[in-house]
Amino acid sequence: MRDVVKYFRANPQVFVLLVICVVLGLGTFLAVIIALAAAGGQTTGEPSGSLFPIHALLSSSLLP
Repeated sequence: MRDVVKYFRANPQVFVLLVICVVLGLGTFLAVIIALAAAGGQTTGEPSGSLFPIHALLSSSLLP
């Protein structure tokens, strides 16, 4: 741990970059969580209709 502190003191720009990346990463994570919570039961734009033929094909091939 002392080596990390020593490195950050020798290179303060690395510490600033680390802080910026952590803040942006946490902000992005929270934005995604809030968006998922706000979406609720709404559709997400996922093309689930195109998966139905594949599901039907697989389920029919598994039946005897």
